[in-house]
Amino acid sequence: MARYAEWWSVAASLALSRLAAIAAAGGGTEVAICGAFSGQECAGEETGLLQVARADGASDAPNKYAPYARQLHAIPDWLPIMEPEHYELMERVGRNCSLSDPKDEGCHFSSMNRENIYNLFPGGKSACLSSSSHYFFQVKPGAADKLLFFFQGGGACWDRLSFALGLCTQSATPGGWDGLMNYTRDDNPYRDYTMIKVLYCSGDMHAGNTERPWGKHGETVQVRGYENTVAVLNWVLANFPQLSELRLAGDSAGSLGVQWWARRVLAKFPVREAKAVVIPDSFAGVLFPPCADGRTETYLFKVFNMCGDDALTPEEREQCRRGKLLLGDMFQQTIETYPSAQFAMINSKDDIVQRLFAKVFELSAEHSLKGALMTGEQYYKQLNLLVQMWSENANYRVYLVDGTRHTYTQTKYVFVATPLSYCGKLGGHPLLIDWIPCGPPAPKRVVCLGKKEVVAPLLPPPRHAGTTYCDAKLLALL
Repeated sequence: MARYAEWWSVAASLALSRLAAIAAAGGGTEVAICGAFSGQECAGEETGLLQVARADGASDAPNKYAPYARQLHAIPDWLPIMEPEHYELMERVGRNCSLSDPKDEGCHFSSMNRENIYNLFPGGKSACLSSSSHYFFQVKPGAADKLLFFFQGGGACWDRLSFALGLCTQSATPGGWDGLMNYTRDDNPYRDYTMIKVLYCSGDMHAGNTERPWGKHGETVQVRGYENTVAVLNWVLANFPQLSELRLAGDSAGSLGVQWWARRVLAKFPVREAKAVVIPDSFAGVLFPPCADGRTETYLFKVFNMCGDDALTPEEREQCRRGKLLLGDMFQQTIETYPSAQFAMINSKDDIVQRLFAKVFELSAEHSLKGALMTGEQYYKQLNLLVQMWSENANYRVYLVDGTRHTYTQTKYVFVATPLSYCGKLGGHPLLIDWIPCGPPAPKRVVCLGKKEVVAPLLPPPRHAGTTYCDAKLLALL
């Protein structure tokens, strides 16, 4: 066992050394961001200081795990951050409302003012990991028949160590209103929609329903992503009797939330399917090696107590309990069940945050050396294989961006990204913001620029192609 632990430690060090070029982590609670995450053409786009959100007890975590947190906290946009301008915005237009108080009449959509952003506190079983934070979600009123339902991202916590290192958002943190949520930009096709932001503070892909002894001294924390989401859905269903257009989106962990909840949301909302678009952004669920997905997902489903979730069919609940359920297969079934809805996935070819989380999952849950050493080329190959499966459905489409950037839909880059770079400085078309809407004209089923290469399960990643190529099977769909 000692020799195994030694090799495991070496593997972890090697995995982390491959990420060292991403950013230089500083001391204290500030990390300097040096810029290029998608190649030198975007250098300077990310420059600035990122405030690192540290959890209680983070300083007590074993040193050999700390580099994971430093690397993740050095990457912009993967956790929601409250900047000074965000506080100023909420001071100016923010309004609070308690759903558990029958005397608070301002909670109904009909009484809301379009000039304000409302913080709705559902109470009941909703909760955040941090006991000092009450859960709430946000509403920006717009058209009464058009809804943008957005699952916020913010990492994941699956054991006491990941919780202590702050690998997930533990308090309800609104962050800013940019990207598809930017209601002030004329080039945002959703600027006049009513916007629902499902805040994320449960560390469980918006789907867990349990409690765990992850506190600094073993205190119990509430993992209630399921209850939080149900509270939001109940309010929306009570306030929107009929919709003409529905956009269900989410980034990072919120992308996994979208994949988990899409079928139930589409079934519940009285919306014409042809006007429904599902937009998972920057978390496809790639795990490595290929046989690892079943074991790792089973581990997470059990930790978060997701197998009893009524977002699942009875057959899926049984599969989940037997360790046979895969999120990718569940999403595939959702795509098949709703052929008139559009499913538009966005992903970078070598998303560094997805790859880093996959490494951490494999090291902590599976102690997998292969998983810890996954390369960008291996990640991109597995991503292409997932996309091949989903692309068997004519209502699924995908937009792939060269580089390592994580998340687009709640950032300014959704307006400028092209298939060649997240900041748009290398040209290429179509623009991401022009591709996301469902048309007319009908958007391309596959957006990818690069040399055509063959990708198959039994073949190694294409040689000398890095991650800039395009899968020949996907390009054949054009």
